[in-house]
Amino acid sequence: MKEPLQSDEMERAASIICAVGNDSQHGLTLNSENSYYFGTDLCGVFPYMLTGKRIMSQGDPACEPDKMERLIDEYLDFCRDRGYRPIFNSVSCDTADLLRTKGFRVLRYGEEAILDLAEYSLAGGKKGALRRNVAKLNRAGVVLLEYCPETARDPSLEKEISELEKQWFADKKLNLTYSVGGLQFDKPYGRRYFITRDTEGTLLTVLSFLPYRQKKGYCVDVMYRRLDGPTGAMEHAIISAAMKLKEGGVEEVSLNIAPLAGIDITRPDTVKAEKLMYEIFDKMDFGYDFKNLYRFKSKFSPTTWKPRYLVYDRRISLARLATAITDAKGAADPALYMQYKKFFLSLLLSPDWHRKS
Repeated sequence: MKEPLQSDEMERAASIICAVGNDSQHGLTLNSENSYYFGTDLCGVFPYMLTGKRIMSQGDPACEPDKMERLIDEYLDFCRDRGYRPIFNSVSCDTADLLRTKGFRVLRYGEEAILDLAEYSLAGGKKGALRRNVAKLNRAGVVLLEYCPETARDPSLEKEISELEKQWFADKKLNLTYSVGGLQFDKPYGRRYFITRDTEGTLLTVLSFLPYRQKKGYCVDVMYRRLDGPTGAMEHAIISAAMKLKEGGVEEVSLNIAPLAGIDITRPDTVKAEKLMYEIFDKMDFGYDFKNLYRFKSKFSPTTWKPRYLVYDRRISLARLATAITDAKGAADPALYMQYKKFFLSLLLSPDWHRKS
């Protein structure tokens, strides 16, 4: 693992992302695990993480749309000069299309759930269960409150939140950190924090939202809930927070990416990497339960499901691709790292896998 990033580099990256960042994933990259490539004479930044000689970025690069290709070309030169083989994780359709023209392999990686707040409501048969849960908790007196640490820190509240966080991760057993952010009360970088409490003042949920599109959009990041809390507490918290953001002029809320969702392996041109990702979606249930995460986001009947893509250097083998993602996702948790590694390698070495592929 590399040394923690110098604060001035992160501040510079945060400033660029605030000014020109349009991707919901940008806020996730502002942490000490990432390094940053800055455009030479343009306002742009490419966050990345090294895993051996493979270099992985998260989301689209941050820059003006008409500067995208130039920044990508600079970044590719940077990688080439150092012998790095790039992996672009969770990029948009436009970035994937551009990288395809440069010879990279492109795979469907997942789908991002978007609520367009101008038209989103709880009406309709598909949202019946969601509507009932929200109404039930409103009647029970559960309230949403916003916490603003940039204005005034509240040590007692932060202690409560820390205790809830510990309970949440103790139940999960393993802690996935890459592509999932943190609360970062000391350096919020524009995050907005919401909690819900019941009539007795018990803390039920904690949410953080990352800004993008110059705060016209906010993306759900951290979601913790009290394990013995009422059914539907998290759904109630997300809807209540989304409506609060709408009141302040926010145009859309992203429920973030459902990784590996939407991969169609029935196509005749399906490749091995897509089949591998489908197997992960279908069978992996530690650290990150992909299938249940998709089901949870589907409860909200998002206005739009935006496809996301995994793009990588054609010289990277399937095994190397899998282990590079494993290295990044398990970086902060050795037990999770070993679980991912074991899963990938046992699948790739299985005779059944090769027969299916």
